[in-house]
Amino acid sequence: MITTITLNPCIDRTVMLPAVSLGGINLVEKSRSDIGGKGINVAVALTGLGVKVTCGGISFEGNNKQLYDGLDKLGIPYDFVVAPGEMRMNIKIVETSKTEMTELNSIGEPVSKKILDGFLNKLTHLGTTSDILILSGRLPNGAKADYYKLCIEALSDHPVKVIVDAEGETLKQAIHAKPYMIKPNAYELGTIFGREVHTTKEAAKLSREIVAQGVEIVCCTLGEQGAVIVDKDSVWYAPALKIKPKGFQGAGDSMIAGICVAITKGLQTREMLRYGTAAAAASLIREGTQLCQKPDFEKFLKDVKITEYNVE
Repeated sequence: MITTITLNPCIDRTVMLPAVSLGGINLVEKSRSDIGGKGINVAVALTGLGVKVTCGGISFEGNNKQLYDGLDKLGIPYDFVVAPGEMRMNIKIVETSKTEMTELNSIGEPVSKKILDGFLNKLTHLGTTSDILILSGRLPNGAKADYYKLCIEALSDHPVKVIVDAEGETLKQAIHAKPYMIKPNAYELGTIFGREVHTTKEAAKLSREIVAQGVEIVCCTLGEQGAVIVDKDSVWYAPALKIKPKGFQGAGDSMIAGICVAITKGLQTREMLRYGTAAAAASLIREGTQLCQKPDFEKFLKDVKITEYNVE
């Protein structure tokens, strides 16, 4: 069983228009609303790929019906700790003439220590029923930066592969607990070391440093440059597929979903990168925060090229 954790879920409202006039009136051509949060996105992507998944995390009693209805519609089971307040709303503004997206993301309602402690208790149960568990996205307002680290430590007695997708101090702290995998993008990888990451070589070298600290696998995405995946024995590189993107949200979450499919099949590290790259591309061709579907994933899987990368 695969379980995704979302501690700060949201509603993503995506609006599309040719260009934004700051301070003026803007006419929206298209819009859509999707349930979101990185763990939710991974679960939706896995469902699109035909893989069973469970969602866990924290929901908010004021509007969690919208979240639950969305998951019910997709046939995704869930188990959330319920907090007071309302789930946050994010605005995604897509300028179609520039193929750019501007995000207005809320930090969300404050969450009490009682709720956070209650989730850790629930997480221990989820760990007993999961083969893979994904901790991803922004921590809730009120959680300390070491909360993912505490989550990983709470699962230490269970043979579950923990994947972390976070940034900054949250990711840095999580690495100390030695998760099975982390999946940063270039910016997030740079936040660990306090520097910018611009090239494949830089990403590969820094990823190797993290593997040396006890993380088994690091997969770093580099946008148009592609992605690298690193384990203790090798470094593999996949160039980005040449596609015309329609959506700009959720490609990294879809990559994690693709990687999870490869893990469940018992495939090697290089194939994790192949599956992840294909799933990310299958997400980018869909509008808004819609995520990958199996037919597109299978089509792109044939096109992904994987080569061993020489870091020296």
